[in-house]
Amino acid sequence: MRAALVLDSATLEAWGVPRPTRLAFDADGALYVLDSAHRRLIKVGPDGRLLHEVDLSGDDTAARAEPADVAVDARGSVLVLDRASASVLAYDKNGALLGAHPVGPDLVAEARDPRASLLLDAFGRLWLLAPRERDLVRLDSSLRRERAGRFLTPEDSVMVPRAAASLPNGETWIADSRTAGLRRYHASGALVVGGEGSAGSAADSFDVAALAADRAGYVYAGDRAGQQILVFAPSGSRVLARALGGESRRFRPSAVAWSPRDVLAVADAERGEVHVLVVERGAP
Repeated sequence: MRAALVLDSATLEAWGVPRPTRLAFDADGALYVLDSAHRRLIKVGPDGRLLHEVDLSGDDTAARAEPADVAVDARGSVLVLDRASASVLAYDKNGALLGAHPVGPDLVAEARDPRASLLLDAFGRLWLLAPRERDLVRLDSSLRRERAGRFLTPEDSVMVPRAAASLPNGETWIADSRTAGLRRYHASGALVVGGEGSAGSAADSFDVAALAADRAGYVYAGDRAGQQILVFAPSGSRVLARALGGESRRFRPSAVAWSPRDVLAVADAERGEVHVLVVERGAP
């Protein structure tokens, strides 16, 4: 992975997002940067120019918003998980509010949990990472549970889910902050038991705060303790560790997003920086 662009702390602070907590790309390669603490969401072009701010105070609903996560669907709509109203706010690509959609009544406590997040799978379906239930909940068009029962099985295989990523084959990866491990699940929700050195094995121990996956099935994990991006092949084996910081210049990744243009963005909320890396593919 080759460094292409750095949005430093001075730049992001000038744009009103001094603490970038979540990232998302759209199909055109524009990057959305969310600062949950300051309730601001901006859109940055592929060249690093600020395009516009998404108005999180556009009406009475959004005016009280406590944005927790951001995602961009296949139509280019920007989805913001709002803890205050336990809903998903939808915006168009120009930042205009399209509407607020509350989650199902039984998911309100989950949506309001500060650890909750949104997940768009490879088929464009929306999921809610439910930290209290320790599960991934697939949402229907009304943002209610699409299926009865649990998705992740067995239940005790994940303790405190922190991040999730969906692969093109329907497999799901979960980062567990209590066990400091990565877990892989089949499209059915059954746990995949990996081999030595692969995600899902007992040998894994990472402080992963964020996950992203590309169209080829590779998974990118932001390892805070190692100050690096770990890359896993579709088989689950680790193929690359890309250092981001060191003792003299710490960089602890707190958010990761992959662009269809084969670009990866990594944020350190504490440092107030976003690094954009070009994914270079070749022989192992």
